[in-house]
Amino acid sequence: MTKHADADTRRLQIAEALIRTLADRGIIRTTLADVATAADVSVGLVQRYFRSKDELLIFGIEHVYQRAIERVRQVQPTTPIRDFLTRLMETLLPLDQERERELRVWLNFVQASLTNPKMAAIHQTATADLIGGAAEVLAAAQRAGELDTTVDPAREAAALVAFADGLSLHHAVTGDRYDAAGIHGALTAYISRLFDRGAAT
Repeated sequence: MTKHADADTRRLQIAEALIRTLADRGIIRTTLADVATAADVSVGLVQRYFRSKDELLIFGIEHVYQRAIERVRQVQPTTPIRDFLTRLMETLLPLDQERERELRVWLNFVQASLTNPKMAAIHQTATADLIGGAAEVLAAAQRAGELDTTVDPAREAAALVAFADGLSLHHAVTGDRYDAAGIHGALTAYISRLFDRGAAT
């Protein structure tokens, strides 16, 4: 393994440890020493790749978003397009233990982005990309005759992303009232209403 590959592996190892630690302790209580312990490495090794906690946090949120992107890319396009869109949006919901942990980390980063311009920029870019992708799917549904052409893809995509984020937030905060089955059902119902309301005749 080359030194470059080894460095990349180490950075990912530390990022995974950061995610586990943040999910349990939150940003304020998490230290570089905590992350080093979770990664089973020394604090000095963590600092070799990340000079500060902020630098590590920036890499961490980018890593979380990259994992989400990889899940989205694994969803194969199918028809009807409403089912394809549903499966795409499902990848963003905390429907398993891994995404449950990522949600807790994401919420920590969202709060931090209110006062950290670099984190805010990452969130803005990721959200814009997500909305843009959803809008493209809705536009494809219009071309396929599944969705009425009077529907505004960009506006509905923004609303859909906000709805999914809201489901995730309430799941994290209220637990059983928004359990995995509940938020999955709510997403399916939302998309069904969107397509049924605008279905071409």
